[in-house]
Amino acid sequence: MNIALLSVGTEILLGDTVNTNLASLGQALYNNGFILSTERTVADDKKLIKDAVNELLQTNDVIITCGGIGPTEDDFTKEVISEMFDLKLIIDEDHLSWMKSRWKSRGMTMPATNIKQAEIPTGATKLNNTNGTSPGIYIKYENKHVFILPGPPREFIPLVIDELVPFLKENFTKVEKDYEFILFFNEAESALAEKIDKFKPEGLDIAYLASKGIIKLRIDKNSVSDAALKDFKHQIKDTLIDNVLSYENIPASKVLLKELKAKNYTISLIESITGGSFSKELVSHPGASETLIASNVLYSMDSKKELLNDEPNDDWALLTEKLAVASMKKYNSSIGLAVLGEAGPVPSSKYKIGEIFISICIDGEVSNFTHKLTGNREDIINRAVNNCIWDLLNLIK
Repeated sequence: MNIALLSVGTEILLGDTVNTNLASLGQALYNNGFILSTERTVADDKKLIKDAVNELLQTNDVIITCGGIGPTEDDFTKEVISEMFDLKLIIDEDHLSWMKSRWKSRGMTMPATNIKQAEIPTGATKLNNTNGTSPGIYIKYENKHVFILPGPPREFIPLVIDELVPFLKENFTKVEKDYEFILFFNEAESALAEKIDKFKPEGLDIAYLASKGIIKLRIDKNSVSDAALKDFKHQIKDTLIDNVLSYENIPASKVLLKELKAKNYTISLIESITGGSFSKELVSHPGASETLIASNVLYSMDSKKELLNDEPNDDWALLTEKLAVASMKKYNSSIGLAVLGEAGPVPSSKYKIGEIFISICIDGEVSNFTHKLTGNREDIINRAVNNCIWDLLNLIK
């Protein structure tokens, strides 16, 4: 059984909007025993939408569209598919009344352009959108199943969970693929693959996904015997344990939070080069407030002087250490961490682009780290965050 996603929106192709629906759908399907087979993205163009739907119908059992069912003139996904399937659009009077009541409750009159959101193809099933005014639509076309869903993630994902996933469970058999993940740090992808190839069992289906200094190893558990898989994982522990970040498919920041909570540590941060990116990673997880006390973005030398109540040293290794200690003392945290460095593209100090200084003070004991990172400004900042996580994890473990 093949499942395809058709994303409609010129804004995606222009880079104005990141297609988070793709990642969210893939994860929701996998978590429920299904795999997304194909994804297409097309602009707001009727012919392109029609051609893409025709193409996807050839090789897929389920086609999900997202985007292009709003009230404006560039929203016509529903109209194109209805015409393709020779289905007439009929106004759902109940839905129209509900829409008007929503506008009225805000003291406003619904614009006439919104009426088309209440149009449903004949024979189609209306799917309840709990977070918006455009309902989802399900159409069975010959032996294919088409779901027309809204584009905004806050509307798309609930419809996937509430309507699509139950439909798949009821009508299709779950796939046999079952993945495990191992996250590595401080290893080049090619070097890691070379080491793993020495003991990888024949037939084991694995893939390497590298991002921001972290390499995610995806393992298909069903591609080899249980015994072979068990031996493979033992070999990983025996030869690569020093580079293993996690045996779960979770962000590095969540790995760190779990470890800090397990040891009842609290942490305060001084971020310069990372500009708050480190704390942003931490607070993206529920319960971060139990561990993260404070994060100060001290970008200028004057701001650093204010915290230290002293003239900042131009030796960044020493300055980073002083900032980490000052943060720990100011907030009475178990751990104070400071990170300075040059992200580029033009250096603002005597240090080279990619030179990173990290100091970690745990209960008064300071550890210092330096790193030489490569890439553009965004790469260096993201890698600096992950190096903070990795250095701190190694200390507290």
